[in-house]
Amino acid sequence: MGNVNNNSKAWLGIVLVAMGGYFLLRNLDLIPSFLPYYLFGWEMIMIIIGGAMVVTGRREGFIFLAIGGFFLLPEIFYWPRFRIRDWWPLVLIVIGIAIVLRRREPVIRSAEDIDEDFVDDTSIFGGSEKSFSSKNFKGGKITSVFGGSTINFSETEIAEEGAVIDVFCLFGGNELIIPNDWTVVNESFVIFGGYADKRARSATEQNDPKKVLRIKGSVIFGGSEVKGA
Repeated sequence: MGNVNNNSKAWLGIVLVAMGGYFLLRNLDLIPSFLPYYLFGWEMIMIIIGGAMVVTGRREGFIFLAIGGFFLLPEIFYWPRFRIRDWWPLVLIVIGIAIVLRRREPVIRSAEDIDEDFVDDTSIFGGSEKSFSSKNFKGGKITSVFGGSTINFSETEIAEEGAVIDVFCLFGGNELIIPNDWTVVNESFVIFGGYADKRARSATEQNDPKKVLRIKGSVIFGGSEVKGA
């Protein structure tokens, strides 16, 4: 798991270096004229970001690949009637398909598991607040698109094998309220967004290495926050 997180940071660094290098060269008028201009457009930036996410196991990267690739095609091939203002709704369609497919992904459960052992929350253009009191919490999925959610796990006991929450934040965010003795391992891919563990230092020092919550997924133009109970 540590390697995955390190790879995410490495790819994010590569993306930022590439973007920064391009803007610097453009500002200094040092981009060679024989290079196609579309190689340094916003479409290619979307493709690079999407590729970095896919390589590190984030399927949400296909959203960026699809959007960047589609809008790049008219730059490569002659398409005289193409206008972005006509086709921008395609972005919403792609995001919608991604959300539907994400909702259809089943959470693996055993015969003994109950609904309280898993979280499955979706907030789109709105917000939600939920509380859990499971005695064997195993994780789940949290999706926030142009919205946000607050999930309270203060009365929850984590499963012996730990728990994994898969988050997807796009122009949205989530707040997780957890017991102070949980150990949180952040493995999410964050770009143009943020992740923060805002538990007090004294509380963080009480972490139990046997109670591990792993947060994976993607945070894009949004935020994911952990607070103490």
